[in-house]
Amino acid sequence: MARIIALLFISLNLFIGTAFSAQDTDVAGIILNGDNQPINGASVYLMTSKTGIIIKTAVTNEQGVYTFVKAPKGEFYVEASSIGLAKGRSEIFTVGDVQVKVPNIILTTETRAIGEVVVQGQIPTISQQNGKLVMNVENSSIAAGNNALEIVKRAPGVSADQDDNLQLMGQSGINVTIDGRQTYMTGEQLTNFLKSTDGNQIKSVEVSTTRSAKDDAEGTAGTINIVMKKNKLEGFNGSFVASAGQGLFLRGNSSLALNYRKGNTTVFGNYGYTQLKQRFAIDLERNIVDDGVNTAFDQSSSITETNKIHDFRFGVEQKTSDRNTMAIQFTGNTNGEYGENGSVSYIGPQIGLVDSVLNSSAITDARFSRFSANFNNEFRIDTNGRKLTFDFDWGAFRNNAHTDYENKTYDASYTDLLYAPELQRSGTPVNIDIIATKLDYTQKLGKKGVLETGLKYSNVKSDNDISFENFISDSWVNDVDRTNHFVYTEEIAAAYLDYAGTFGKWGIKAGLRGEYTMSDGNSITQANRVAREYFDLFPSASLSYNLNENHVLSLSYAKKIQRPNYRKLNPFEYFIDKFTSERGNAYLQPQYTDSYALNYTLFKMFNITAGYNYTYDAIVESMGQDSVAKTTWVTNENLGKVHNGFLNINAPARIGKFWSMNNNITAVYMYFDGVIAGTPLKNDTYMFQGTSMNTFKITKPLSAELVARYTSPFLYNIYTLETRWNVDLGTTYNFKDQRSSLKLAVTDVFKTNRTRLHTDFADFSTKISQYNDAQTVRLTFTYKFGNMKQNISKKNTDNDEKSRAL
Repeated sequence: MARIIALLFISLNLFIGTAFSAQDTDVAGIILNGDNQPINGASVYLMTSKTGIIIKTAVTNEQGVYTFVKAPKGEFYVEASSIGLAKGRSEIFTVGDVQVKVPNIILTTETRAIGEVVVQGQIPTISQQNGKLVMNVENSSIAAGNNALEIVKRAPGVSADQDDNLQLMGQSGINVTIDGRQTYMTGEQLTNFLKSTDGNQIKSVEVSTTRSAKDDAEGTAGTINIVMKKNKLEGFNGSFVASAGQGLFLRGNSSLALNYRKGNTTVFGNYGYTQLKQRFAIDLERNIVDDGVNTAFDQSSSITETNKIHDFRFGVEQKTSDRNTMAIQFTGNTNGEYGENGSVSYIGPQIGLVDSVLNSSAITDARFSRFSANFNNEFRIDTNGRKLTFDFDWGAFRNNAHTDYENKTYDASYTDLLYAPELQRSGTPVNIDIIATKLDYTQKLGKKGVLETGLKYSNVKSDNDISFENFISDSWVNDVDRTNHFVYTEEIAAAYLDYAGTFGKWGIKAGLRGEYTMSDGNSITQANRVAREYFDLFPSASLSYNLNENHVLSLSYAKKIQRPNYRKLNPFEYFIDKFTSERGNAYLQPQYTDSYALNYTLFKMFNITAGYNYTYDAIVESMGQDSVAKTTWVTNENLGKVHNGFLNINAPARIGKFWSMNNNITAVYMYFDGVIAGTPLKNDTYMFQGTSMNTFKITKPLSAELVARYTSPFLYNIYTLETRWNVDLGTTYNFKDQRSSLKLAVTDVFKTNRTRLHTDFADFSTKISQYNDAQTVRLTFTYKFGNMKQNISKKNTDNDEKSRAL
């Protein structure tokens, strides 16, 4: 299948290269309003006459003039849109060897001006912007009603393991940010946070494998940035969203967004509530050998989780002068989770032969919450581009879970207890406090250069006070081997210098970032303390060459770091069941990556990225087992070196006037050289991942979506992951009032989005199959209210930096 898709893509590129070879021909014209006045800032598209593919985009200047430089030969038409006006288009014309002057296009006043006029179904769901792949989900029927984790997992090049840990281009070690700000979470805390974040408030997901000196060095695989929705309409307005879904259980969510903007002041607020019940099914087969005697475990588990989530965000932006804008924002979410985990393990000399049966149950009552505040102030020093930006973030994450365990061991017939039930209970409070502040300065350097410099300081403290008790002789007795109090603090002071400039067709961006890290891992229970101080320099550079607007090449390099998360450092042993556990490693070191990428952009549409990452001191999951006690544990160690190469191809296309698609293909090669569980290991593997996102414009108010995704088998260290594929469907109906819409979506239509993996390495032999209740049907209703008209006469001075805090 991978070869067929690759051949199809090569054929498509050959066709495009033949049909649209670049020529020195310009296309120009003027966009006017109904009073024959020029429109400044109108969006203009050069479209192919037969298939409606967007070949080029442009924006008009103050005279209403637009120009498409070096347009290819062929037949085209021009389409234009502007806020508050009906879109317009030209007649079909032919581009040859002579400059084309398109007749004036007049945009008339629209009787129902709703927010922003866009070219529906023309712009691809996934686009390439400034070296990032951007997945736009704001109007997606499939994303509606989902949480942030489910949305992020659909982004190009992104995948997740059986524990919902995110991976990018086949690698772990991702820095996840919200509106450009770090979450300072990994592993289970990040998963819980994304699950409790309302997906209805997400505008887009940005995926990047490169970084500049201004960016944090954290994230060896790359960065995933979640961009929240922003409302820039004048006056009072808002939206209401209600969604109901059915998987194995009924689920639903609703949200309310309010916005008031007048003059120099914007006040906004969002609130959402989600009730989600899911069931996860896990089947596990495991063999342990002791002196030639095999013990087999055949385990089936069912985990049911019920979540009640409250999510809110509110703030204010104030322009205090012509040159200064400040904003403050508060966000938070709380999640009450109730979980029931029941499993049955058949134990014997081999699968199918049973000596005893272990029945285990665990009931968890947990409370997760995260609160944060952000203050942002931007001061434009002068009109020559000098700017000073101050940013302060505070955050607190609270996790308090109580779990009751019961283990019953029966005879082979699963009728009589062999001994009394074993009862345990645990309390696992985790408190994380975050403070981060930074100061950035920007100024022009020369005619086409920009210099940026800045400072950042962050302080993160994680306090894990975990208790574990056994029920013995009618009383609860502390289990000293499992109770643990671990406090981890991490301070990072950083400074950077970054320069970007253009010299003719060449562009250069180079910078250097220095980070001084102080960490302290204190196991109070075990009287074991590991303190570190280290300083690292992180250079980054990119060189680009614009052959013309249709062909852009860039080459980049960056050094990155992945610090171990708090759970991996905590020496506490987390028991998954009576025979399986996860152990922390207080001596775990950071891993470092040298990252290289070559990017080619064709016609501002097709994007090809080839990358190579070399990771040393790699944090690798290792295993151990006690053949006498029949227990197995998982831990993490700095065990080796990883070579990772990838090729990502993003190809939007349009078939006729009603079908647009975006195809994203990722091929990964990975080579590992290290030691696992005391055994030297050298292996390599290939992985292929393909995603096709399709939008169908059935009628003016009705559209449909189809998303198909395929991931080939691949070897990840000692684990072989089997094929995964799934199909999602969705429809959207926009009512005549242009304020209401109804979306119906079905995810994992064929119930194929399962995780299957196995390992047969040294003394370890395990098979795992897991399904996470992914097949759901969701119905989402959206209603927009208040002022939907934009004042087009007012010049908008907002920019991305000023609105970043919103």
